[in-house]
Amino acid sequence: MNLAVQRLKAIGCRASGIISDNDVLEAVRAESRAHRYDQVILVTGRSGGTWLAHLLHRDPIHRLRRWRLQLTVFPLA
Repeated sequence: MNLAVQRLKAIGCRASGIISDNDVLEAVRAESRAHRYDQVILVTGRSGGTWLAHLLHRDPIHRLRRWRLQLTVFPLA
């Protein structure tokens, strides 16, 4: 993450990154309230929630997309 932030800053973007053990919704909500971002890039080890939550669009990724954030997700396998 630090390397990605450094590269974004090197090309003139205002970028920051956090690593959090908190719930993904709480972490993104807190960070997006504190700063105004054009895009949120989320790298997650798992999408969170169950298959049923995903099916019903109640998992964290679908809930974040409802906030109208420009969201890019990189799920790690």
